[in-house]
Amino acid sequence: PRPVPARRIGASAGLPFLLAMAALFWLWRLGKVLRSLLAYWDIRSFYISALGIPSEALCNYSWQEVQARLMARQRRQQMCVHKRELTELDIHHRILRFKNYTVAMVNKSLLPLRFHLPLLGPIVFLTQGLKYNLELLLFRGPGSLFQNQWSLRPQCKRAGARQAVARRL
Repeated sequence: PRPVPARRIGASAGLPFLLAMAALFWLWRLGKVLRSLLAYWDIRSFYISALGIPSEALCNYSWQEVQARLMARQRRQQMCVHKRELTELDIHHRILRFKNYTVAMVNKSLLPLRFHLPLLGPIVFLTQGLKYNLELLLFRGPGSLFQNQWSLRPQCKRAGARQAVARRL
């Protein structure tokens, strides 16, 4: 009967909490999906309006053709303000910017991801949780090194202020 599950839920102390946590998790995941959909919509609009590639024909274009259209568009209308001419390497660097910073910090041993395990030797260990926290701390959080998605904060660029930025971070 219908009232039996309601009584069981009410009688259990942990079950309402778990249901609330599941609902919050579901809402959080729904928010992530909606944010991704909006980002994909922006990308689609860019391909259609700026590059002149209709969405139906996008699957027929190779990455090299998309890059060629992007570089031609840069020559006609300067989208990237730092350079007059874009190269394929510039486009790759722009797309992989945060990943390149992370790889460089690991290579320079600025991020403590290398551990020495007995019998296994040195390993690099980066969990998804640690990766998320590092991205939030270094790239996306309120105290991050970047003032927006594309540029570093001015105090991070000055050599004399780097120690203060490191202490604050």
